[in-house]
Amino acid sequence: MGQHLLEAILDSKFESLSGNFRLVKGELEASTFEVFNVIGEKERIIGYWNQKKGLTRKLNGAAQLDGRKTLKRPIWPGDATHTPPTKKLRIGVPVKHGFNEFLKVDEKNNKISGFSYDIFIAVVKQLPFPIRYEFSTFDNGTYDDLLYQIHLQASFNYRKYDAVVGDTTIVANRSLYVDFTLPYSESGVSMIVLTEDIERNNIWIFLKPLRWDLWLTTGIAFIVTGVVIYGLLSTGKTPSSEVLHSNLA
Repeated sequence: MGQHLLEAILDSKFESLSGNFRLVKGELEASTFEVFNVIGEKERIIGYWNQKKGLTRKLNGAAQLDGRKTLKRPIWPGDATHTPPTKKLRIGVPVKHGFNEFLKVDEKNNKISGFSYDIFIAVVKQLPFPIRYEFSTFDNGTYDDLLYQIHLQASFNYRKYDAVVGDTTIVANRSLYVDFTLPYSESGVSMIVLTEDIERNNIWIFLKPLRWDLWLTTGIAFIVTGVVIYGLLSTGKTPSSEVLHSNLA
């Protein structure tokens, strides 16, 4: 019953006033995100984004986006409405050896590639305003050391890195001093174990996890239980047939 109820909940899909309800890998899939402009201690919504239609200006009805692929004009520091000249951002990229599918740094040819790099380039192209950036390699420390450079830049004006592009894992202690984007990939741990057909088809394979001391303890427990029950039965008095006959008469 519980398994059927769980499957029914995971397969539930419907449209509500706040958007589409759908569970992906047990988590609620956010249908629409707000894009807001931070002005002092306040926020001003300048548009919306969802996976199907991208950026848009208004949210009509139940998560129905309009067709204009633009955002409202943001207000920049100094109450300026035009895009001010921005400084060139320094993007830190970790140099590592081994698994290079997420990020690969070729220092000889000054070339960066990988899935994380492609995600960053795609996001930059979707921005409604241009940004200037440059990549800077980091090969002297751990991922924690690399991310902490952003904290130093923001807190002590120690300009090392403004952001990081790479296969960085979102963990609790790192979230104390940097902000992460939404996760775009899951790196779950899997294990492949080679088994033989002889063992898999053996009907006694369920006995294999039990050790000899567990079997010995179980056997002793059975013997002690049998002795105790036999002792209780042997010391008890049973009525004779004559007593039974006289009682019945």
